[in-house]
Amino acid sequence: MGRTTAETTGTTGRPRWDRSLGLTVFTGIAMLVVLGLVFSVAYGSRQITTSAAALHDADEGLRAATIVRAQLALGVHLASVDREFGTNSVAAQQVSIEESTVALADLTTAVEELVTSGKGADTTLIVAAERLIDTSGDIIANLVAGDSIAAQTASGTRLDADFRGLTGVLVEVRDVLAEDVSASDALLGRIGNFARFLVAFLIPAAVILVYRELMKRQQRQAELENRLEAERQLNTAREEFVANASHELRTPLTSIVGLSVLLAENEAVAAEPAAAELLGIIISESDDLARMVEDLLTTARLDAGALHFVFDDVDVETEMPETIDPLVRSGPSIGLSVEPGIIRTDRLRFRQLLRNLLSNARKYGGENIRVEGRVEGRTYVCAVIDDGPGVPTEIEDRLFERFIHQGHQTATKDSVGLGLSIVHALTQGMGGSISYDRLNGETHFTIRVPLAGSGELPTQLVA
Repeated sequence: MGRTTAETTGTTGRPRWDRSLGLTVFTGIAMLVVLGLVFSVAYGSRQITTSAAALHDADEGLRAATIVRAQLALGVHLASVDREFGTNSVAAQQVSIEESTVALADLTTAVEELVTSGKGADTTLIVAAERLIDTSGDIIANLVAGDSIAAQTASGTRLDADFRGLTGVLVEVRDVLAEDVSASDALLGRIGNFARFLVAFLIPAAVILVYRELMKRQQRQAELENRLEAERQLNTAREEFVANASHELRTPLTSIVGLSVLLAENEAVAAEPAAAELLGIIISESDDLARMVEDLLTTARLDAGALHFVFDDVDVETEMPETIDPLVRSGPSIGLSVEPGIIRTDRLRFRQLLRNLLSNARKYGGENIRVEGRVEGRTYVCAVIDDGPGVPTEIEDRLFERFIHQGHQTATKDSVGLGLSIVHALTQGMGGSISYDRLNGETHFTIRVPLAGSGELPTQLVA
């Protein structure tokens, strides 16, 4: 006998709940939820992986760009040292060129990967990368061709600017990628609260992967720091060499100049025109060499941050003749017209910058040279004037930088190219300023220093 309707529907008349069907439906819904969670986790993980890979490429780009700039700067510096001092560092330059070439290839790969991934890369990154790659290629080509002047010009005018432009874009891309990784990680964390049993085994794996990535990044960072430390040690060794060599050269130069002056004052020597002329040449060349050695020593101290100033009240009317007279003994006369004034400055450094300006005027200026000084308010203005042609307009803005060049020719021939840059540094270190002007067909190098008691002393006594 079959079941009655009441048994099927229950005593209330409603259909009975089919447990098998309910379990099936519940299982299906649960599976759909689980599949949704799994796919969400997979999608979130894929987003993190893509962003992390792009972040890695951005870091690789920054690392490669840093290596390119550092190695090219080192190569240009070595080439400049070879040109100025006659040394031979071809092997070291070749290493720098090879390192730069490898880093450029890494940079190109990193940028291409970023563009392919579509994570934060745009036209700005491509243009910035192409600029740095083109500039680096030009510098490498000039170094290979032995044209250190062109390489130095490209390095000084384009390399740093292109490097800063590219790294700025890469840092922005890296920050965006880091935010994407952080946001995706937060999403996975929320999903993990609902499917903890599914992702429990992923946590150790993620930790291991992140740890490995961090270890790799730390290793790359350590390698980069080791390279930078090696470059710093090289720069320190160069500065110590320049300082020691300058000290060693100054002692015999002082003796040569002193003995030459004594011989020039000897009546027997003065009576012989040829001997007097030769002694004049010796004194002049020795003075120039002593000035160059002093410039090298001053530059080394400036680079090391160890140039000290000892301030004192200096009488301009007394100081000017004492500075100019030694130069007049070994060359043409120099006109002097200065107003009385007491300035607050470093006596020795003030003499050094005046000697540099006068030597510059005698070498590259006209035949008529004069020094004028006057008081303007709380400042003493001193101008070294000559009737020469002046400097080309295209290098006026860079006149007080080191090793200025005009095309393929040095703007300061027969010189180490440091005189005007040192004058600029010394003037600023003593709380003053220097300017270049062409007035009425004459060249004016004008320095301004504070008068004693004006209260305009520099805040630091060490350059």
